[in-house]
Amino acid sequence: MASYVRVEENTLISLDRKLPTTGKVLVKVGEIVEPETLIAEGVVENPDIHEVKIFAKLGVEPDTARNYMIKQEGDDVKKDEAIATYRSFFSRSTRVARSPIGGKIEAFSKYTGRTLIRGHPLEIKVNAFIPGEIVEVFPKEGARVETMGDFFEGMFGVGGESWGKITVPVNSNESPLTSDEINEAMKGRIIVGGSVVTLNAIRKAVKVGAKGLIVGGLDQKDLTEFLGYEIGLGVTGNEDIGQSIIITEGFGINPMNPIMFELLKKSRDSLACINGSTQIRSRMQRPVIIIPK
Repeated sequence: MASYVRVEENTLISLDRKLPTTGKVLVKVGEIVEPETLIAEGVVENPDIHEVKIFAKLGVEPDTARNYMIKQEGDDVKKDEAIATYRSFFSRSTRVARSPIGGKIEAFSKYTGRTLIRGHPLEIKVNAFIPGEIVEVFPKEGARVETMGDFFEGMFGVGGESWGKITVPVNSNESPLTSDEINEAMKGRIIVGGSVVTLNAIRKAVKVGAKGLIVGGLDQKDLTEFLGYEIGLGVTGNEDIGQSIIITEGFGINPMNPIMFELLKKSRDSLACINGSTQIRSRMQRPVIIIPK
């Protein structure tokens, strides 16, 4: 089976590190940065928005719900804070509609008796991801980082960006990576396997605190069981799985590209910066492995 991974040795690596919005840039041209160095920070709108049926909570007609609102559009609210109340004179009871989240009242419909509450804005921080030099600053957006190193592109990945020193517990590019090869000493490490990684090995890597896995192949059923759902169309990288996983050849048992395996093997104990983000069914974005020199 042919390998389609991209391998570039000792090449100039240039990365643009930008916010998805405008914000504050924290570095300047000529500055030497580490992977964890903050490049820029900003604030984006929270996508978490909840609808509250005020009329249903209070037991009133939708077009009268506005009379019982104690919070208005634009007001900040805390989680479980009362946003509307109704007091019955006959039953001497009080009904309360509360906010399900902390955020802001974004809208209220006087016709339907419903309100929309959006979560508080989210702080966004962008770090350098790789060690290197700032060669250009993009005002209010971010900066360009450059370094020399080895660059690899895999076939598929999950999990976002992470970095750590490389460890290679297998003997060849055809060796499977099982839980037996993983131990507590691999905390914070990027673990390199050969032809396939088992489900138990993935789980053990998370348990010991490894930062990532790089391996030739992976059973798709094992990935689904590990994630708890099937990967759909779109972009991966936002999975909250405690590490990044990159497969270099494809699903199933696939020996890693021998050139790539040998370069990774020679880079034992060197820093690797990896990103599992992948554009599904497209070659627009593939997972990357960078070994700075």
